[in-house]
This record gives sequence, structure tokens and C-alpha cells, in this order.
Amino acid sequence: GLSVPTIRFYEQRGLIAPERNAGNQRRYRRADIRRVSFVLIAQKLGLSLAEIAGALARLPQGRTPNAKD
Repeated sequence: GLSVPTIRFYEQRGLIAPERNAGNQRRYRRADIRRVSFVLIAQKLGLSLAEIAGALARLPQGRTPNAKD
């Protein structure tokens, strides 16, 4: 339900890091999709993108946030 520019903005901000195929097309893993969901929910709760990025930066690369996080 997000626009392409929004997804690319999240990528530029380091919130998601999709893989690229041989044709340089983005390939989103399930972890990327869950991270986007986390960002959307956190924004609805009033967190800024900087706060969200800080929280995601504490997670190992590729790991999705879980309920404990």
C-alpha cells in the first residue's frame, strides 16, 4: 500500500536494504516487508523516522523486529 517513492525513501534512510538481482532490480525479502510494517506502525504511534531508524539500527542486519523489541 506504499508508493514507490516512499519505499525508496525508506531505503535511502537505511530503514530497509533490499537485495539486487543480476538486472539491478530490487528484491524485497520478508524481513524488509516486516521492517516497513514496523516503520508504519511506529509512525502511527508518533515516533519520528530518526527514532525508528535508531531502533532498527540496534537490530542485527536483516533481522526483523519482534514483539520483544
